[in-house]
Amino acid sequence: MRIKNSQIKRDLRKRSAGFTLLELLIVLVMTVILSAGIAFAYSATLNMQRLEEQRKTTHDQTSQMEHELTEAIEGAQLSSITTDTTSYFQGTDDAGGSDLGCDRLTVTTTYPGVPIQSLYSTDDYITQQTNIGPVGGLTEMSFGTNPVGSAGTHVGLFERIQHPSDGDPTQGGNEIDLDSDVTQMGFQFWDGTEWDNEWDTTTGTRRLPQAVQVSYRLKSDTTNTPHIFVVVVLTSDCNANNPVDASGIT
Repeated sequence: MRIKNSQIKRDLRKRSAGFTLLELLIVLVMTVILSAGIAFAYSATLNMQRLEEQRKTTHDQTSQMEHELTEAIEGAQLSSITTDTTSYFQGTDDAGGSDLGCDRLTVTTTYPGVPIQSLYSTDDYITQQTNIGPVGGLTEMSFGTNPVGSAGTHVGLFERIQHPSDGDPTQGGNEIDLDSDVTQMGFQFWDGTEWDNEWDTTTGTRRLPQAVQVSYRLKSDTTNTPHIFVVVVLTSDCNANNPVDASGIT
C-alpha cells in the first residue's frame, strides 16, 4: 500500500511539473505577443501624435499667414495727397507670375496700426517722423515667395515690413519667412468689372481695387490644389458703378 501511494505521489509530481512547464511556455508566448502589441500600439500612438503636431503646426502657420495678408489688405490706404509718393498699392511679378496671378503684393497699410494724428495728417512721412516719431506714417508690407534680401536656406512666403513707409516699395525694413509651407503665391485684383493680374498705383490710377483674390499652393498638400480666399479692401471706392479703368493701372 505504501509503495502504491509513493508511486501515485511521484506520478502526481511529474504531472504537476509537466503542467507547470507548459503553463510557463504559454505565458511566455502570450507575454511576447502582448509586448509586441503594446510596442506597436505605443509606436502608432507616437506617430499619430507626431503627425497631429505637424498638421497643427502647419495649420497654425497657414492661418497666421492668411491673417497677416487679410489685415494688410483690409487696411490698405493711399495718401490723399497725389504728390505724396510714400503710399502705394502694387501687385507685380518677381518671376513672371503664374496661373494664380502676379506673385508679389506690396501695400501701404494701417495694419498693424497707425496713430489717429498720423492717419488724418496731410504731412509727408518726414514731417510726421519729426513731429510724431518712428510710429508716424503708414506701414509698408510686402509679400512674395522670392525674398527681397538674402534668405539663406529659407523658402516659402516672405513678409517684409517697413514702418513707416519710406517711398521705395522695392527694399527696406525687416523680412521674415512667414510660411515655409507655401510653394506658390498669386494675387488678382477686382477693378469693379473683372479680375486683373496686375495693379500699380505708382504708374497708373491712384485708386485701390475693390477686392484682392489671394491664391496659394502648399508643399504639404500633395494634390497641388490652390487654396483661395478673397479680401475686401475696406478703403476702396471701387465698385460696379464706379470701376477703375484697367488701362490706367499698368
